[in-house]
Amino acid sequence: MKITITSRIEGSRTVADPDPLLAAIPAVLGFVPERSIILMCFDARSHVTATMRHDLMWTRADRPPAELKKLFGRLGGLGTSYGATHVVAVAVDDRYRPDDAAFDHLFRDLNRGLRPAGGLTAGFAVSDMSVGAVWRTVWRSSSPFAMFPIALARSGVLSDPHCSPVALEKAVEHGRGILRRRDEMRELLAPAAHCDGADECVPVVPDAAHGAPSKDDPARLAAVYEAVLARTRGERTLSCATVNALADALTSVHVRDALLGLCLTVHREAAEELWLDLTRRLTGTARAAAATLLGYLHYMEGSGAMASVAFEAAHVADESYGLANLLDTALLNGMRPRDLDGLAELSFDLARRLGVTIPPATYSAAG
Repeated sequence: MKITITSRIEGSRTVADPDPLLAAIPAVLGFVPERSIILMCFDARSHVTATMRHDLMWTRADRPPAELKKLFGRLGGLGTSYGATHVVAVAVDDRYRPDDAAFDHLFRDLNRGLRPAGGLTAGFAVSDMSVGAVWRTVWRSSSPFAMFPIALARSGVLSDPHCSPVALEKAVEHGRGILRRRDEMRELLAPAAHCDGADECVPVVPDAAHGAPSKDDPARLAAVYEAVLARTRGERTLSCATVNALADALTSVHVRDALLGLCLTVHREAAEELWLDLTRRLTGTARAAAATLLGYLHYMEGSGAMASVAFEAAHVADESYGLANLLDTALLNGMRPRDLDGLAELSFDLARRLGVTIPPATYSAAG
C-alpha cells in the first residue's frame, strides 16, 4: 500500500502535508485509535510494509515509562525484519495538547529505540483522530525520504478519516467500514441468544476433547463444514440442536485445526460469519474455539486489531485455551500473517484425513 502525500503553502513556502497519512491510520488499523502510539514502516519505494499500534503510557513526570522504552527497542528490531527503511510514528492522546513537551520526550526515546531500523523518520502528535482535530509535526529526521521531499508542515487540521482514499479503497475491496473504537469490536462479540428456535432452548456445554482424533471427529467436522456451506447459500437460522452439535464439534482440537484453512478459501466470508455468530452464542471452550478461528481468519487477512479482540474473547472464555494464547503472543510480537499460513496448509491435510475435502486456497495470507 502506498499513501500519496500532498503539498500546500505554509507562510511563504511550499511544504509537504502529512494529512493524507494521518487520516489513513484508522482505515489501516480498522478502527479509530485512542491513547496510542502507531508506527508505520515504509520501504525504499515509500510502500507501507508494516503497521504497529501500542497503548501509550506515561509516568507522573509526563515521560514514557521504562516498559515503553523497552518496547521501542523491540520495535526497532521488528522494523528491520519487515525491511523498513523509514519509520513514521503518530501519537494519539487526548490527555495532552499536540504542542505539549511530553511528545518531544516521547519521540526522542522512540528514535533511540528505532536505531536498528535507522531511527525515526517523522513523528506527529494529535489529541484524537476525528475530523478537525489539530495535529503537530514533532519530529523530522535529516535523512532523505521520498515521501517527504521537502520541509514538513508544522501543524494542520485532520481531514475526515472515513473519507480518506485508503478508507474508500478498503470499503470497496473488502466491504469493511472503520469501527469507531476498539470497544465497538468487543461489542461485535458480545453474547447473544443461544439459538433461533421457537421451542424451549436447552443449551449443552460439552467437555473439551483431548488426545488423538476420535471416531466422532469425521462427523463433527462434516457438521461444521455443512454449516459453513449453509451460510454460503444464505441460510443463517440455527436451531438449538444445531448449535449444540456445533459446540460439541468445536471442542475437538482436531476439528478446530481442520477448519483453520477455510480462511484462505472461497468460503472465507461464510466462515467468518459463522465463527462470529458462534462466538456470540457459545460459552466456555466452544466459545474459545470459535473466537480463535475468527481471530486466525482476521490475522491472516491482516486485520490485527480484530484478531486481537477475538483472541481476548477466547482467553476470557477459557484462559487456558492454548492456540488462542499462542496466536495472540505471535501477534503481539509482530509475526507476519504469512509466517503462520502453514497452519492453514496443515488443516487441509487434516480435513482430508477426517474425510472432508476443503477447497484449495484462493487467497494468500497478508504480509
